[in-house]
Amino acid sequence: MAFQQTVDTAINRRAHLFIQAGDLFDRVDPRNQERDFVAGQLLRLQSAGVQTFAVSGNHDTPRQKTEQGGYAPQCIYHRFGGMHYFSSFARLEPVQIDRAGIRLAVAGLSYPPGIAPGADPLDSVEIVDPESILAHADLGILILHAAVEGHAFPGEMETFVRQSSLARFNSFHVVLAGHVHAYDRFPIGDKVVVVCGATERMEFGHSEDNVGFAYLELTRDGLGYAEHVPITPQPRHVVTIHTNELWPNLQHGEGSKVDTVPAPTGEVPVLSPMEHILQQLEPYCTEDAMVRLTLEGPITREHYQTLDLRAIWMYGHQRAFSFDLDESNLRLKSDLLQYTIERGERIAPSDMLEAIIRERMEQTETPDERAILTRTRQRVLDGYDELAGREVR
Repeated sequence: MAFQQTVDTAINRRAHLFIQAGDLFDRVDPRNQERDFVAGQLLRLQSAGVQTFAVSGNHDTPRQKTEQGGYAPQCIYHRFGGMHYFSSFARLEPVQIDRAGIRLAVAGLSYPPGIAPGADPLDSVEIVDPESILAHADLGILILHAAVEGHAFPGEMETFVRQSSLARFNSFHVVLAGHVHAYDRFPIGDKVVVVCGATERMEFGHSEDNVGFAYLELTRDGLGYAEHVPITPQPRHVVTIHTNELWPNLQHGEGSKVDTVPAPTGEVPVLSPMEHILQQLEPYCTEDAMVRLTLEGPITREHYQTLDLRAIWMYGHQRAFSFDLDESNLRLKSDLLQYTIERGERIAPSDMLEAIIRERMEQTETPDERAILTRTRQRVLDGYDELAGREVR
């Protein structure tokens, strides 16, 4: 529905270009139903004279050639003329477009698979322009799927384009960026960067106000007008259940009895903990809703073992658009020593390696140093995976 609304707006406003800045799909092998839907929307744009350009993002770019043969799902639309898909992550190959008396040079860079956290996707990128399209253009447009330095997610294991890297590409004055979910617009030197934002809410914890897409009007001098067109997001619900609701005696530190006693005839039946959880979920689990169940509070090992978490997870996934079960706020309670043990999170060695290399990446200033770190990272992780594989076998 969200994607169709962007197409409707493009057609109704008689847009000349439709640009999709990556993560058209959430995976490299979308279902045929999604592929068919996108094909139908691209046909509508083509019939209305709207030309489509796209790059692939971190979700729909294969990590290696053994995954879907290395082909992103956008390749099929490019082959049949439904869109111009910039598949390369190492070369910028501009395309000339003449619209409304303006000569445009459009180029894009897909997400580089295997890029290390903290690396710059523009490192070692070259411009391939044998016909001098950029030199003869009134305006150059660059499409990326990456966060930009100063506007990346703080504290995340992010790759991001450094502002000094953008300055090297002086033929592009409008940069259109995907990846970051919130709409934004800001200048960097003689360039203006527009972060188109997400049309769908894929996670909890972010404001719903920015869900939508960008409508732009361009002149020979650059960006003339920008508007963020909002889309009503999918409903999201957080259902929080405290263990005191399931086992009232836990509040007073009493035993670990887990049996339920049938209610006497004529009285309201007492629900089991599982029945109580499902009863609380039932009103919120609709086919278009994103639902998160949060379990919190002290719990004994015996009580925890009576919860069929898989059954809860299946219940949510069979009824809601998406369902998430968060048990990170449960605290294991010892019946013998009468104290609670905070549930910790184990950190995998590979995650620690990623964190160390990301820190080093942020301290480097030159593309050569980052390239060395990227190669080192891959060798270390490959060695770690090989060692872990031998241990599993």
